[in-house]
Amino acid sequence: MKRMLSSIPALIICLSLAVGCAGNSPAQTNSSQSAAAQSESAALQPAEQSASAVAESESAQPVENVEIRAAWWGDTGRNDLYQQITGRFEADNPDVKVICEPVSWTDYWDKLAVQTSSNNAPDFMGMHPQYAADYIGRGKIEPLQQYIDSGALNMEGWPEGVINTGSVNGTLYMLAMGVTFSSVFVNDGLFEQLGVTKPGFDWNWDDMKTIGTDTRAKLDAAGMDSSWFMADLSNNLNSWRYFVRQNGHEIYTADGEIGFTLEDVTDWWTMYTEFRQLGIVPDAATTTEYSTATLEDSLFSRDKVLAILVPVNQFKLYSTTFPDKKLSIIRNPSAAGKAVGEFPEGAHFAISSASAPEKKAAAARLMNFWINSAASLELFGLDQGVPGNTSLSDSYMPNLDEYQLQIYDFVEKLSEIGTPSTFPAAGATEVDALFKSIAESISFEQTTVEDGAQQFFEQAKTIVADNKS
Repeated sequence: MKRMLSSIPALIICLSLAVGCAGNSPAQTNSSQSAAAQSESAALQPAEQSASAVAESESAQPVENVEIRAAWWGDTGRNDLYQQITGRFEADNPDVKVICEPVSWTDYWDKLAVQTSSNNAPDFMGMHPQYAADYIGRGKIEPLQQYIDSGALNMEGWPEGVINTGSVNGTLYMLAMGVTFSSVFVNDGLFEQLGVTKPGFDWNWDDMKTIGTDTRAKLDAAGMDSSWFMADLSNNLNSWRYFVRQNGHEIYTADGEIGFTLEDVTDWWTMYTEFRQLGIVPDAATTTEYSTATLEDSLFSRDKVLAILVPVNQFKLYSTTFPDKKLSIIRNPSAAGKAVGEFPEGAHFAISSASAPEKKAAAARLMNFWINSAASLELFGLDQGVPGNTSLSDSYMPNLDEYQLQIYDFVEKLSEIGTPSTFPAAGATEVDALFKSIAESISFEQTTVEDGAQQFFEQAKTIVADNKS
């Protein structure tokens, strides 16, 4: 286990180089961050420089009787856990009242888009690298260096690379909730019941077809014609990202351009069209019907799929939500003889730039408590992956249960093979929506793979170019 404390930082340091390449500024070291911040400040226009100086001064001042809004995505269990954390924060900071605004993953981003457009975003919010560039580019996320300089955010115990996963063009905008990887959860019990050999840890796309076809036959023989081997991931851009990386490419280049090829997207949708025709993944109508289902009412919960793509940090959630299911964790399908698709992932915390100075200061205190206190981490644990503050591992390691230990081991194992990925470009949110829309059109046979792939390739290039200019 101790090896994890060194392997994660080493890999994330590499990742920070890719993140830093989103601009031309090199990644800052902890010792040079203040100097770099001063250099950046000197380059600001006078009005911007004045506002930054005022904000920095105010961020160091104590706040009194302030109310802040905190938003995150998740289910009921996560909501309960996070309210325990905010409750502990309020107990230690009686001058701050936290109003919690939890919603589901999909609803979260729809709601945040509306809120930021009207300058009504939560003061303290969950943020994800997939969408961060859009919010940062529109000036909706508050830079954090001033709070580090003032001491409101303490970065002791944080490897430089983990810090820099929240940096864009050399400016720190968010801090990692934890380090995680995408994974596949497998219903071992149902595989055993059907008499099908489940996928191994290091399975590949050929195995997906072979095992999926075998599973289809066994499901039909058992009268389970409305169940499938795995959920349809043809519209999942993050899953496709693994596929693109296996082909030696990235969805986005380091300088914010499109990095994938037309063949990358054509091959992906061609493969999933075959999976759908073979009955390995659900038909389009079923996928759409369950696309907004709660976890308790999902395809996986109803035994309609035997495997599902999920961030590994949710393994405890799935295991405790479905105690009657025997679950295990495996990698995403790999591509035999090709590059590794895995890369470190994870959600972040951010502060709204539209909030009043006293609310920003209180939000920074909440952020610091959440990711830098034993009182929080003993509750937070591995909910969002391995915490960034490696010096506080003793606060949660003794509390890890059998499910969390499996999460920890998985992250450790993937850290040894994963490679850095580039930061999504501005416009990534729109590209993601386009990807989903065309994938759905193809699944319903309203668009051919060839036409859909060409349309996505051309429009994605236009979106990124328009957002870059």
